[in-house]
Amino acid sequence: MTVRVRIAPSPTGDPHVGTAYIGLLNYCFAKSQGGSFVLRIEDTDQSRCTESSKQAIMDSLRWLGLQYDEGPDIGGDSGPYIQSERVAAGIYQKYADQLVEQGDAYYCFCTARELDAMRNRQRQSNEPIMYDRRHRGLSIEEAKERIANGDPYVIRMKAPLEGEHVYRDRLRKGPVAKAWKEIDDQVLLKADGWPTYHLAAVVDDHLMGITHVIRAEEWLNSLPKHTWLNERLGFEAPEYIHVGLLRNGDKSKISKRKNPTNILWYRDQGFLPQALLNFLGLLGHSHPDEREQFDLEEMVRIFDIDRLNVAGPVFDLQKLKHIQGLYFRGLDDAGTKQAIHDAIDIRIDELMPLIKERMVFGGDFTWLTSTFFSESVPHHLDELIPKKWDAKQAGEVLDRFQSAIKKALKRNDFAWDAENIQALVKTFAESNELKPRDFFMMLRVAATGGKETPPLFESLAAIGQLKVTERLSNAVRKLKSQR
Repeated sequence: MTVRVRIAPSPTGDPHVGTAYIGLLNYCFAKSQGGSFVLRIEDTDQSRCTESSKQAIMDSLRWLGLQYDEGPDIGGDSGPYIQSERVAAGIYQKYADQLVEQGDAYYCFCTARELDAMRNRQRQSNEPIMYDRRHRGLSIEEAKERIANGDPYVIRMKAPLEGEHVYRDRLRKGPVAKAWKEIDDQVLLKADGWPTYHLAAVVDDHLMGITHVIRAEEWLNSLPKHTWLNERLGFEAPEYIHVGLLRNGDKSKISKRKNPTNILWYRDQGFLPQALLNFLGLLGHSHPDEREQFDLEEMVRIFDIDRLNVAGPVFDLQKLKHIQGLYFRGLDDAGTKQAIHDAIDIRIDELMPLIKERMVFGGDFTWLTSTFFSESVPHHLDELIPKKWDAKQAGEVLDRFQSAIKKALKRNDFAWDAENIQALVKTFAESNELKPRDFFMMLRVAATGGKETPPLFESLAAIGQLKVTERLSNAVRKLKSQR
């Protein structure tokens, strides 16, 4: 058997560092077995998917050096590799129809209002939130008559009602079991004719010859649906292997509120791709010789999927910086110069509009942009505390603003850009009855270390979420120490 693995990210935002981690494990497994590594773009959620996100996914994998053997931009024998193109080819409809004809799926005509009412009743009764199967017993004849009359419908899987699903994951000590009565009758084909993830992923994995699906443990709850679909469609199921989710230091799932999750953020901050890969490799694996530093080629050589640690690996940014330092200091002079150029050149277009009016010489770029590159900034109390304020008031306001940032970042639609930051800052000032002049200046000093900087909101966007929040925390600590 020739090993074939895939990663299948959804282009609904910035390319996630979790994608890099899962991609690395799949890449290493494939190459260690002489197999193929495939990139598939799963864009069935058309309301959230963007072309820029698709491109960013491919750019990030190339920057990391995780070169896929087949994919949207390089082709292959199993394409197309973008699900929307596969929808257009009618690939999924026929499999949904097959399941209905076999009696393994059925037409559901519930409206959105009916589904909302159903969920509300279940919440009030403390029942599991799941479809109540009210249309499961409709005959094919009755369903087709309603379809002929123009009634909108979806196709749902007819999950077993008794027994349990049992699966042995090679990375877990005991069998993974789940009662079928807890499994929803999953929608497979939506009213607009588009498949849900579950049908599309199973069909695509089969048609692309995927032999192993190495993915995060959050998909364990969906495993019964996927193995059942493979069985009912007559497919030979790939081996499903579930690895630990990346975690913050407090063991919560990694999120942009606590760690930068955008792969390209690390590129833009000057991290070396080999350092990031080495760090990710240490999260779920280890070198047999307990070496801390090893490159991608060495990672492939030592990779043993059965040695993966499924306990949630902690994404420690300080550890990553340590690994980065090892690689950076190991560069020769030419490599060091190139890394310096790369770190600056990639941000020139972003920073130039903010500082050009203040420049006299080319070398002015270095000191005018220092706040954007520095790890931290000094805080002088006489500048940080607005007139007629005291340290306690200033600290409390900055503390509340940090909470407002965290709340905003919980929203999937909040991007860290000047427009969103401006709206957040102004809303906060108004709701807390703060004079914009006082609050804006305090925020400027806390985030940049000085009163004279480029435009505030553009500066906060360019400094980045992580550094801004760290600097605000440092400012709050300094203010609290004055009480």
